[in-house]
Amino acid sequence: MGFALHKMYEIFGLVIRDIPYEEYVSSAKELHLMENSAPLVYVTYGEVLCHFYICAEITGSGGVKQMARADYFFHGLGDKADRLTRMAPSTDAKIKERISASTSSYATKSAEDTFRPGTVFEGFHYQDKTPISNRALLVGFLLLWLKWCVVPTLLHEVIVADVVYPAVLLAFGRGIALLPMMVGCI
Repeated sequence: MGFALHKMYEIFGLVIRDIPYEEYVSSAKELHLMENSAPLVYVTYGEVLCHFYICAEITGSGGVKQMARADYFFHGLGDKADRLTRMAPSTDAKIKERISASTSSYATKSAEDTFRPGTVFEGFHYQDKTPISNRALLVGFLLLWLKWCVVPTLLHEVIVADVVYPAVLLAFGRGIALLPMMVGCI
């Protein structure tokens, strides 16, 4: 049995927006366009992606298990006796320790997107020196909400970087067509 989208709109008031829900990582060309047309979205997207990869490296997985992601963004979430706190910025020493222990570094071997062969990417760990912004925390919450409630995955499954962009758009009040995704998961 299925639900007609127009009935969901009429009965529940769930709006169908113009922008479809799509999980993907933006290309360098799209990032360049975003940097010029929506600089705050660009900065937040970069900040959250850095924290996403820091969390992935700390937990040792390509994606991030949902509860590890929740605990990374919101310390004290798993312990009812603790107070929920904002993550603290890392020290230079802690960042250098994580970078030296890192098993992953990346340099392009061939032309990739707009990057020339041999491009070495700077460490994303340095983002952790700056306190996380309120908007990035909202995106962190929306990442979890999207994967638990809207396009659910099991708790043992990981959240991949592809879900960051739609969460950033939602954090900036951009309407995304979540209803078709919700209905598709029923």
